[in-house]
Amino acid sequence: MIYKDTKQVLTALHQISRLTMTGMSWEELARTILETVSVALSYDRVALYLLREGTTLLEGVINVGCQVSVKGLKYDLEKDDCVETRVVRLGEIIRIQKDVDDGLFSELDKRRNAALKRSNCVLVPVMSDHGVVGTMLADRSFRQEEISDEDIEILEIFCNQIGIGVGTRRLNAHNQRQINDLFKLQQISRQMSDVKHMGDLQQLIVSRGVQLSGAQAGWLLLNEGQGYKLTPVSEFAASAEDFHSFDVRSQLNESLVTGKVLFRPVAKISAAGESQQVGILSLPLLIGKREQGVLVLLYRELVPPVNLNIDLLKVFAVQADKAMERFIFNRTLIEDRDFRESILRSSPNAIITLNSALRITSHNRMTEEFFGSLKPDWRGSVFALLDSPPFRRALTEVAGRQQSSAQLEMCRTYASPCGNCDPLSGGEKIFLINVTSLGVAPDGDRGLLVLVQDHTEKRKTDLEVERMRRLASIGQLAAGIAHEIRNPLTGMNVSLDIISNELTDRPQVGKLIGGVVDELDRLENIVSSMLEFSRAGMLEKSWVDLKEVLAGWFPIFKEQARRDGVDAFLQMEGRILPAVHGDSEKLKQVIVNLGLNALDAVRESRGQVKITISLGNARGAGFAVVVNSETPPEQPWLWLKVIDSGPGMSREIVEKIYDPFFTTKNRGTGLGLSIVHNIIKEHGGHLVVESEPGQGSTFAVGLPAGEAQPRYQSAEDVQSNTYN
Repeated sequence: MIYKDTKQVLTALHQISRLTMTGMSWEELARTILETVSVALSYDRVALYLLREGTTLLEGVINVGCQVSVKGLKYDLEKDDCVETRVVRLGEIIRIQKDVDDGLFSELDKRRNAALKRSNCVLVPVMSDHGVVGTMLADRSFRQEEISDEDIEILEIFCNQIGIGVGTRRLNAHNQRQINDLFKLQQISRQMSDVKHMGDLQQLIVSRGVQLSGAQAGWLLLNEGQGYKLTPVSEFAASAEDFHSFDVRSQLNESLVTGKVLFRPVAKISAAGESQQVGILSLPLLIGKREQGVLVLLYRELVPPVNLNIDLLKVFAVQADKAMERFIFNRTLIEDRDFRESILRSSPNAIITLNSALRITSHNRMTEEFFGSLKPDWRGSVFALLDSPPFRRALTEVAGRQQSSAQLEMCRTYASPCGNCDPLSGGEKIFLINVTSLGVAPDGDRGLLVLVQDHTEKRKTDLEVERMRRLASIGQLAAGIAHEIRNPLTGMNVSLDIISNELTDRPQVGKLIGGVVDELDRLENIVSSMLEFSRAGMLEKSWVDLKEVLAGWFPIFKEQARRDGVDAFLQMEGRILPAVHGDSEKLKQVIVNLGLNALDAVRESRGQVKITISLGNARGAGFAVVVNSETPPEQPWLWLKVIDSGPGMSREIVEKIYDPFFTTKNRGTGLGLSIVHNIIKEHGGHLVVESEPGQGSTFAVGLPAGEAQPRYQSAEDVQSNTYN
């Protein structure tokens, strides 16, 4: 042994052991180790060969004390036969001595020995936990000193230290790669979470899959519910047509069935019929356990790349699965939400949700229209909108699970009417209310759903239908009664005239007969009214100028009012108004009846009657009425208003004024307004009334006018003409 003592060897071993734990680069560490071995163990030159991780390639890493560098020299364990590869393959120690061959050396060895002048050296395997990872060559060819067994034993100790260092470095590198891969996966997962469109997500999955796997191109195939046929939905660095040039059907089916990642060589057939071998990797996907898919990756190599991390790709596949599943789920939620919101927006009813404290938690747009302008401070409390003992009882019983739902009707009168509230009804709304339970929320709160339907117009329509049905029945009865009564009345009148002529000498009896004749005349008027009431639909229509009708009738009416001490006014727009297609005589009858009713209402108080006519639309000039869906919104309407300052009427009376034979006059027939109502309906118009006790009454008649747009007069004439 050439060492003076073991202290030098132990010091060198300690130094190498310490260096393997430092953070210096591998090249610096290897050079330091070789220099330590060369100096401490007295070798002329030392060289290190290591296996490239995951391959059969043995590479020269670094050398010390040799003029010819071994760095860059490469040997393939499967193809090259030399002492370096044999040491690694067999794990044996091989000596090279001058003039000693024993058939050990190959031609490659002989060339290498001659080039490196190796005549006294030894090659020792470098071992790690995973086996032989390389070899170290220690040479004393220049010194020509013997390399003893003891020397080799010490070299083995140093090689073991080098093996530990190599293993540690590779383990650290592997761990660092895993950390980097996990970091990449985290970034990719974040990127996939930020994508807003499925197409972009699919493109991202393909591109990131290609990058992670080191592939040259890739495709994403999905089975989108069309049988079991996989269809390319996205690609990267290739086209869908390129994919169809590979026969990979069996590989994809096997990958889907087994759930395994498969790598196989596949022939690519070009359009010219040329064949090219490539590697195809199939990575199965299972999106929400509903749709199947495969990520297909293309490689130029026919075997899996050394750095291909299958576990990493499997984790990536799981992330891709979850991202697409999450996207589909979120899209479904959004579609469901939009669908529900569209239903809520389009619902003609007010929909309100309450929590267990009976506070409003949500409402739809129609709630705003129902209540927004009626109660500006309603938000938060449902009782600001709807409040009655039955309503509170219904909320309590449904919330307390005494019953699953409750329904009630409520009439509410608001101080200020809104856009969809009829001002002629004094701000009154009729609501049909349904209260149901929403179940128990995750926080244990039991919510309520309040559905409010506006039945105001429906109630009016129902009343109108009932009135029309009743009028039709009464009309038939009236026609029969009038026909049967009129003939006897005529005979009675003739008989009374004869008796009156025979009893001229008895004036007292003649006076009584005159009274009977007057009552018979009254009966005749009632019968005439009944016949008029029964003649529905008998119209002689033509184009009627209502302004002309009013202008011809009003002077007579004004004089009659003057005699009763009543002031009468007629106000008409100065512009030319469109004509009305209707029966001129019946429309005049409407005007006369409404005018005389107004005159009767103000006769005792000697008040005033004002009559106006103006142009508007189907919703009226300040009146909200039911509009026929077939009425064009641009259709002009004429609105005639008869306004009196009389005592007004209660709501109960207003609801009965169109009933036949209902009258508040001492000698009235009770058929005037019924006839007016029928005439207006026959003309497709509207008749509405606004009246309150002590506030007078307003009767408004709306009639659809001609289709032509009204022609306006000069600016000087566009003003009200008032007859006083």
